[in-house]
Amino acid sequence: MLLIGTVVCGQAEKQQNPYPPGLSLIIPHLTLGQSSSVNARQPQSSPVAEVLRPALQKIKNSTAPILLPSNLPASVNVKEIHLVDGEVKSDGWEISLYYKEGCGNACFVGFFQAKRGEKVDRDEADKVVRLANGVRGYYTARSCGGSCTPPQISWLYKGVLFTVQFNVNNKTGRQNEAEIIGLANSAIRGGPR
Repeated sequence: MLLIGTVVCGQAEKQQNPYPPGLSLIIPHLTLGQSSSVNARQPQSSPVAEVLRPALQKIKNSTAPILLPSNLPASVNVKEIHLVDGEVKSDGWEISLYYKEGCGNACFVGFFQAKRGEKVDRDEADKVVRLANGVRGYYTARSCGGSCTPPQISWLYKGVLFTVQFNVNNKTGRQNEAEIIGLANSAIRGGPR
């Protein structure tokens, strides 16, 4: 008879293995608050947002990590996005989204960028926010002068500056901020793609 260990409320307890010898080796052993050893080696993440997948294929060869969200903000009409372009740069990558081709900023939806060796311009940020995994983010609200600049957030990961700028159109600045922070958190939680 084999003895297997379990944890009950933080105390170790021995139990008899009710299975034939060797069978317990193929059954995942789970402990409170942990995943099986198979899942521990292969973190599960949500797939990249469907609209971004063609651009992801274009930037796969970038030397900078690729952090992209699993979904876009609720205020963005994904079905109306008709141009998504990805490009590898010498220092990273970028992805741009537009509602229509050829109309520039008037049709701008959003922008994802990764640049090696860049620093966060803290003077440009309106506030510092806590993102997923304890990452420090630098949020800049929508600003308007001659034209309006959508809200954006930047953060550093493995020596790379990530920036997400999205044309979210909510009723309040807080809702815009929540959606931009949500994009960053989704990208960070998804991990390198």
